[in-house]
Amino acid sequence: MRDRNVLYLITAIGMSGWILLFRKRGHFKDWLLIYLFKTLVSTLMDGPVIKRKFVQYPIRYMPKLFDSNIAFLYLIFPMLCVMYNQFTYKMKPVKTFFSVFLFSVPMGLIEHLLEKKTNLVVFNKGWSAYHTISILTLTFWLVRLFICTVRMLDKKRGGGVEEGALEEY
Repeated sequence: MRDRNVLYLITAIGMSGWILLFRKRGHFKDWLLIYLFKTLVSTLMDGPVIKRKFVQYPIRYMPKLFDSNIAFLYLIFPMLCVMYNQFTYKMKPVKTFFSVFLFSVPMGLIEHLLEKKTNLVVFNKGWSAYHTISILTLTFWLVRLFICTVRMLDKKRGGGVEEGALEEY
């Protein structure tokens, strides 16, 4: 039962994060696009990892429908990616490149802690927090590249970008 309570807490944190997630209203469509794209990327990357049983989630919501933990996959990871993009919004590329570790490393360490202390996450076949950190880092960079490309294309075509949204791009 303790593990279920931890899962509920994680879910509550994820859901309450929506308030912070979209706090910068002028860029709502960017943050929503980042959230949805990160969800897609995470789903595509998580599938093979779960199917090959590198990572398992014994305690999860709707276990008959999902092999992965939807609280992590559809709430926490995408929200963290939006926060990373908000944090690095006006940063130069080099700072943006290294800032990702402020988000991926703590998340990897938290997942490692959950793996050691709860039954929410089980690592198999040599999987470790380093793998999680690597995948999170790569997906954050991929999503950042995606949103920068979208903003650049939108700017070139003179699309409906909010005033001041593209000052740095």
